[in-house]
Amino acid sequence: MKTSLSTLIPGMLIILCTACPSGNDESTKQSGQHQVEMLDEFVITAYSGPPLEEVNIERYREIAYAGIDVIVPGNGTFDGGQNLKALELAQQAGIRVLPIDTRVMPFAQTAGISLDTALIEEMVNDYKDHPAFAGYVIRDEPDASLFPALRDLYNLFREADPGHEPFINLFPSYANPTQLGSVDFRSHIREFIETVNPDLLSYDNYALREPDTWYDYWFSDLDVVRDETRKANIPFWVFIQSEGIREHMRVPTRAEILWQVNTCLAYGARGLGWFTYWTPEVDQGIQQVEGAPPPLIEQHYGGMLDVDGNRTPLYDHVREANLYTGKAGRGLIGWDNAFVARYEDGKLLEGGSSLIVTPVGDQAHLVVGTFTQDDKRRVVISNSRCETTARLSLDISPDWQVVKLVTSIDAIPGNAQELDGQWTLEAGGSVILEFKPKS
Repeated sequence: MKTSLSTLIPGMLIILCTACPSGNDESTKQSGQHQVEMLDEFVITAYSGPPLEEVNIERYREIAYAGIDVIVPGNGTFDGGQNLKALELAQQAGIRVLPIDTRVMPFAQTAGISLDTALIEEMVNDYKDHPAFAGYVIRDEPDASLFPALRDLYNLFREADPGHEPFINLFPSYANPTQLGSVDFRSHIREFIETVNPDLLSYDNYALREPDTWYDYWFSDLDVVRDETRKANIPFWVFIQSEGIREHMRVPTRAEILWQVNTCLAYGARGLGWFTYWTPEVDQGIQQVEGAPPPLIEQHYGGMLDVDGNRTPLYDHVREANLYTGKAGRGLIGWDNAFVARYEDGKLLEGGSSLIVTPVGDQAHLVVGTFTQDDKRRVVISNSRCETTARLSLDISPDWQVVKLVTSIDAIPGNAQELDGQWTLEAGGSVILEFKPKS
């Protein structure tokens, strides 16, 4: 497996904070399910903010304009003073920050290190009352042997600050057994949930490789994480790809950006994170910390902003995806992702459905997520491939009817007056339809 980060610093940590639109529209926050701030939101975040010499209000407004709710600064911003400056700028720009702080590193690296309660409380007191603060980075991609120690660290943060979530991000399934420390990916996810007892689960998957797309890893991971988090009744987030790494990952196209976000939506993800925003230097600005492994050296390229801070074509592609996905994701808050089915060439490959909608046609390669709320259903139909068009007809149960086109992107109905008929989904395209029972 080729990891994209050193052991703690996350291009992958999902965060929980976003500004929620006011008013009475369907995207308004559904409150009251959690006491932890923003756990009931759909969140878009990104790792690797501006380098230290570019940390200013103009750059933070540029992050907000990209449709990013929360930034994980990194890229040289790792201590209390630097993070507090980032928080001030984020507040002015209308976004939030999940800071990485080197004070926590020693306690998350090795099992058996005694926790410094006073140091953790000092860190909590530095951040917890700031309006732009999102949560605490604990650890990225731990092996399972660290789960008991991380549980203790997690609990210490939660006791000191019950209103903010400590974040631990997990490996994808293509990590090797030594990296996982578990017999397989499902066991790894289950052991983490049972041991740490988190309020959310975050993992990363970078499927757009050189030269192939790792479809099997992508969909199997979504299926496993969805299944295990539903059993635990917690939401999940996925960090996804918005840059290239020489010899490992390619720079996504617009269709590949949309494919990532729309298939995650269909599987019920409640947050998305981009790796990366600002293309980092080869060491990501990470200084060696005693007790931590050395920074991973990689040739990053093609992020939303290049290494010199110039916008790349990916900036506009991700902004478009963020504006679409943010609205679509908020529109699914309060809905239960009850069923997911994946079809290839019109044949059911895995999963199931509530029999409301069955896509048919030999070009129907799709993911169909069915969300329930009382007697209503919202069905997310997304192209399951990022390089070819999907064409389908909807075979709708006779007891149900389409009542609303919720939203769509790169989705073309065969007849704009007949939403229950044929559809063409361009590569990465998706449509969300609402159904009600026939009276």
